[in-house]
Amino acid sequence: MRLRGAERTAAFLAILAAALGVARGAAAVHGDARVERGAHADGGARGSSLLTEVTCDPLPGPGKVQCLVRVRPVGGALRWSDAIVLAAPPFAPPLRTRVAAGDAKRTDADGADFSLALAATGDGEGELKVLARATVCGDGGCRPVQAEGVARVVVGATGAPKLAPPRASR
Repeated sequence: MRLRGAERTAAFLAILAAALGVARGAAAVHGDARVERGAHADGGARGSSLLTEVTCDPLPGPGKVQCLVRVRPVGGALRWSDAIVLAAPPFAPPLRTRVAAGDAKRTDADGADFSLALAATGDGEGELKVLARATVCGDGGCRPVQAEGVARVVVGATGAPKLAPPRASR
């Protein structure tokens, strides 16, 4: 896709503003309870925002934890996006701290899906915190937006009830 001069400049400025942290928002995923807040680049006046959801598959032991970051625009079409790891559990550091737009599993005007992998070196339970940044274009033009997502990372039998060892029968 080739952008014209004015569109290219607007997209660049929107990306630059997102990188500098013009807008803030959050979405959290904790088990079955999900709380979402969009990030409004314009203070809510024009309704451009971003929803971010992060999920991680539990692992029975150390290995590669697969996580999915889903980014959805509200009030416009997605033009560009990426995801940055803000915090990860010490037992499962990320293999990459940023997933670029070109690395998305799926990207279109309705959103993007990013794969993120953690290298679990031991058992544990913790939180993965991700910042999604995007340029959302609507009737009022293109706006930079960003939102945080949080996922629970579980490796091993952490949190599972411990069973007593069987007794020897007499």
